[in-house]
Amino acid sequence: MSETAQFDYFQHCVHCGLCLPKCPTYAELGDENDSPRGRIYLMQAIDTGRIAPSERIQHHLDLCLDCRACETVCPSGVQYGRLIESYRTNITGDQNRRTGMLDQLVRRLVLHIFPYRRRIGWLRRGLRLAGALGFFEFLRASGIARRYGAGLRFAEVLDQEPATLKPLPRYSLPVNGKPRARVGLFAGCVGEAILGATNRATHRVLRRNGCAVDCPADQVCCGAIHYHAGDRTTAARFARANIEAFESQNERLDAIVVNVAGCGLMLKDYAELLGDDPHYAKRARHFADRVRDVSEFLTEHGIEQPTHAIAERVTYHHACHLCHGQGIWQQPQHLLSLIPGLELVDLKEADWCCGAAGTYSLTQPDMANRLARRKLEHIDETHSQIVATANAGCILHLRQHAIETGRDLSIVHPIDLLDRAYGLSE
Repeated sequence: MSETAQFDYFQHCVHCGLCLPKCPTYAELGDENDSPRGRIYLMQAIDTGRIAPSERIQHHLDLCLDCRACETVCPSGVQYGRLIESYRTNITGDQNRRTGMLDQLVRRLVLHIFPYRRRIGWLRRGLRLAGALGFFEFLRASGIARRYGAGLRFAEVLDQEPATLKPLPRYSLPVNGKPRARVGLFAGCVGEAILGATNRATHRVLRRNGCAVDCPADQVCCGAIHYHAGDRTTAARFARANIEAFESQNERLDAIVVNVAGCGLMLKDYAELLGDDPHYAKRARHFADRVRDVSEFLTEHGIEQPTHAIAERVTYHHACHLCHGQGIWQQPQHLLSLIPGLELVDLKEADWCCGAAGTYSLTQPDMANRLARRKLEHIDETHSQIVATANAGCILHLRQHAIETGRDLSIVHPIDLLDRAYGLSE
C-alpha cells in the first residue's frame, strides 16, 4: 500500500465506534486496543511517529481476525482490511527470534507447508504415522497440548480426512447437452488437499447445471496465507502463477469459480495486489473480474431444481470472507432453500467469526477457542444436525471443536448438500 493510500484510509475513519459491537475480539475482551477503532489509533500513532512499534502493540494487531465485520457496518467505508494487512509482521522475519521454538515451528508450518498440496500430503502421511505411534497421546500427557491444543486438534482432523482418490479432470463437458457456460474451477491448496471431496462435488454440480469445466493442473495456492501474514512478495508470485495457469482459457471462460471464501476474496483482490506490476496489472484485473464464488455463480447462471430430499435440520454459518469480504449473503442460503425436505434454521450471530480466520486458530489459539465455543453454543440452540458454511477453514475449525466437545454435528459446505440433493454424491 502506498503512503498516500494508507493516509487516506486513516482519514476515512471518524472514530464513531459503530464497529465495536460487531468486533469479536472486542466483544470477548472489552479492550479498546482490540477493536477496529483502537487498532486504527495504534497504527496511525505508529505511522506518525507518536509511538514506537512494540511487542505489546503487535499483539493487539495480531489478535485481529481480519474478519471484515467492521467494514460491513462502517458508515464511512473504511477499508480496514487493507490497513491491518499492511501492518502485519512478516512471520518469517524478526518475530521468529523472539518467540519460542514451538511457536516458530507452527509459523513455519503455516507458510512452508499449507500453501503446497504435495507437502500437505507428506504432512498427512507423517501424522498418520505419529498417531499410530501414540505421539498425540504423549503430547496430551506431557502438558504441551494445553498450549498447542489447536495445532494438535488440527493435526488429528487432518489425519482423519480421507485422501482424494481421483484427480480432478483437466476438462469436462456438461452432464447433458450443449454447454451453457464454460468455467474454470479453482481447486486451491488446503481446500484440495484436505476437502477434495467438496471440490469434486462442486465439479459435479457445475456440470449438472450445464457448465463445461476447466481445471488447470498448474494452478497454485491463491496466496492468502502469505498475504495475511504480511508477505506480499510471495503472494504476488502465486497470483502471477494463477493468472498464467488460467490465462490460456481466460478469454473463453465465463467465470473462474471458487468454493472457498478466503480464496475467493484473495483472487478477487489480485487487481490490487498486482496493481503496480506493469506486466500483470491489466491481466490481474481481467482475471479478478471473472472470479465468482460458486453460490454467486449458480445464482447468476440459473440453477436446476434438485429432486432428492434431505429431511434434516440445517443451520448456516456465514464465512467472514464471503459475507463481509465479498458481500455475498443470501446466495448460499438460496441454494440450500431449493433442497426438498431441508429445514433451514436461523443462527444467532451467524455472521460472527468462528475463530478459524485462515491460520488464526494456530497462531492465536486462545481467542480462536473462545470464539469456537461461542459459535457452537449458538449452534446448539438451533437443534440442527448439520451446519453448512462456505469456507474450508471454518469447516475444519468447527469440526475440530465439535469432535473435542462430543457434539454429533455434520459440518459441510452447502455444495456438498446440493450435490447430495442431485443424487450425484459418490
